[in-house]
Amino acid sequence: MSDLLSGKTALITGAANGFGAACARLFQENGANVVIADLDVTNCQALSDELGDRALGYKLDVTDSQNFQKCIEKTVLEFGQLDILVNNAAKILPGLSVNETTEEDFDAFVAVNLKGTFHGLKYCYPHLKKTKGCVLNISSMSGVVGQANHAVYGATKGGINALTKATAVDWGADGIRVNALCPLAMWTDGLREWLNEQVDQKAMTAYLDSLSSLGYTPTAEEVAGSAVYLCSDLAKFVTGVVLPVSGGGEVGYKVSG
Repeated sequence: MSDLLSGKTALITGAANGFGAACARLFQENGANVVIADLDVTNCQALSDELGDRALGYKLDVTDSQNFQKCIEKTVLEFGQLDILVNNAAKILPGLSVNETTEEDFDAFVAVNLKGTFHGLKYCYPHLKKTKGCVLNISSMSGVVGQANHAVYGATKGGINALTKATAVDWGADGIRVNALCPLAMWTDGLREWLNEQVDQKAMTAYLDSLSSLGYTPTAEEVAGSAVYLCSDLAKFVTGVVLPVSGGGEVGYKVSG
């Protein structure tokens, strides 16, 4: 497609499926080596095989700091350097209000979404400092505006947004850029499976399309284009940004009539 990421190596967590997989494909199309890090070993390996020599699959539990460090070591051993970290791994379900959330669910959301992001930042730092690389934290619009029945999930994404800004300030002098991406709804295998479980799929599709001002639900690949931009030299003076990729879903509402 282009050489926007030519010569760079990207470590992408939660990359075996969904948005992470879309990022892995598009990053490689734009010239990057990609490390597909995920607990889903089967799909991790399948995607690595699909992408070929410039891809590596690695079993990663982002909540395990030692596992994360070994993944980084393998990345550098395989490709010689680390230029880009995409913290994408996330726990989304169960979708619950605070009063419905157990302490076990709360701890699990924090462990994956917030501590997993922290692990990536902390242990990739010395390598990113060498390459003057960048970090992209995959957040969510639920970390910017309220979302029904996703209280703790939204809280962890809000925490990621704050962590992004603080780390961008701390690491700017090292030449490391740190940004966050906030999607709304997008078409992934997971969303399609969810839609297939709905009683009125046509009405639910129309509802999803109505969330954005542009009037449709994007593919994961469309959203991944913004990730490529933020990780490329086109955005070399962009840091500390929490970028909505929502089709304008948060800027206003439509009134029928």
